[in-house]
Amino acid sequence: MKRILLFGLLAGLLNACSKENIPLYDSQHYVQFVNDYTDSMEISFFFYGSVQQIEIPLPVKLVGMPLTEAKEIVLKANSQYTTASSSQFALPDKALFKAGQTMDTLYITLKREGLNQKVRLVVDIADGTEILSGQSLYSRQIIWFSTEISRPAWWDNDVEDVFLGKYSIPKFQKLIDVTGTGNWENKNYDERRALALQFKRELLRLRYAGTPYPDEELGLDDMSTDIPVLGY
Repeated sequence: MKRILLFGLLAGLLNACSKENIPLYDSQHYVQFVNDYTDSMEISFFFYGSVQQIEIPLPVKLVGMPLTEAKEIVLKANSQYTTASSSQFALPDKALFKAGQTMDTLYITLKREGLNQKVRLVVDIADGTEILSGQSLYSRQIIWFSTEISRPAWWDNDVEDVFLGKYSIPKFQKLIDVTGTGNWENKNYDERRALALQFKRELLRLRYAGTPYPDEELGLDDMSTDIPVLGY
């Protein structure tokens, strides 16, 4: 389903306009997201307790010379692809790119209100009177959000390869049970390794006790066989 959506989104972008060869220095200023739109985000209120709304950062970058004064960026929710209701998100009243820098961060708000299933918010940078949108592939961001347990953004390929192995709901739940936390977002390498080793030791303890902890989602009789962190 997500592949079909991505093909549709790509077609919409290509039909809109092509800006793949933007000159670095001209009389216009262009802004685009740092991440391309195929790198969609998954956000779950599950990780935020009883919090009713959360702010999500969207890094952006300027193409061209730095601004001499702050300029307004036009952000729009794409009504064609957004499934979240207007009461479940808020875009900034006035998004500004600061003067004298090439990188900045915009913030959008996601709201828990009426959130009983996973929904999608598609945010576009549109052409404005002060700044134009940049490359098509980087002019859109896709945010899925829900109250479900879902793969957190920090569980990326590096975490998978070095620390925890493939993501699954049973593994994530067990990680939280063992370590007491499900948020590695701001943890450094050593902190992540310590938590992964704590998790691995507990799974090995269960194995040696003759009661290995299974992962039915990954088809494993013993979850410890898919924890790649080195050491004990």
